Amino acid sequence: MMPTVTEVPTPDARVRCFRSAPEVDCFAVVTERYVVVVDTFGTPQEAAQMMELLRPALPERQLLVVNTHDHYDHAWGNAVFAPDQAFAAPIIAHALSRDPERRLDSARKLAHKQAQEQAQEPQRFADTTLFFPTLTFTHDFMIDGGDLTLHLLPAPGHAPDQVAVWIPELRFLLAADALEFPFPLLSDAAQLPALLGSIERLKALQPEVILPCHGGLHGPELLDWNTRYYTRLQEGPFSFDEVLADLGVPGVPNETFYREMHAGHQKLLTARDA
Repeated sequence: MMPTVTEVPTPDARVRCFRSAPEVDCFAVVTERYVVVVDTFGTPQEAAQMMELLRPALPERQLLVVNTHDHYDHAWGNAVFAPDQAFAAPIIAHALSRDPERRLDSARKLAHKQAQEQAQEPQRFADTTLFFPTLTFTHDFMIDGGDLTLHLLPAPGHAPDQVAVWIPELRFLLAADALEFPFPLLSDAAQLPALLGSIERLKALQPEVILPCHGGLHGPELLDWNTRYYTRLQEGPFSFDEVLADLGVPGVPNETFYREMHAGHQKLLTARDA
């Protein structure tokens, strides 16, 4: 069954949140000059649903697209913005997103999902084609929207090409997967210092509103939760129930998924230290 994209309110109407539950949130920032789409979901069909919701904001504004990183749930809807499509637009991303090996890895993963779809997600990825970023940067990248500016900041750790989007006028941080509730995925133990360094750089911005792509709206406490989690992970094993106790909650959305992720993190660190 194809997921349905719905809009979720945020504290400022210019920052629009679109949710394909329970998988991912993507965003659009509507400025005086631009509509800046931040991530494109896992399929062109989901991206097209988002764009229909955004259509009234498009007249007299240029459309831009940002990929925060190249993982499937953030960038496989890119084909909607190809030059021969109705919503044609530049796609901006970190230069590492165009690394040949990462592009080949994306192609392998898409082929794998398409091969599995009959058993797991009938037809969801059947019409998905990869379309890669057309404008890349290595350091910071700034979009001047007139009333709002968007600063694209490298934030590696979860992925080498991960970027976050900082809107200083609102003190909003669109954190992508650099931050997450209850914690972001770490797939390589060697990237843990980079992940913690990215969190510290984002903390220095002193954001008041944090919108990650997984976990809903939060305040600056999310930075502290994620820092404590990964700092503690370096010190030795601890249970997922201890994670919940630190968060002060009885449970989290998609709890089974995060319990398994936590177990995987501990295996990564144990293997690194063996």
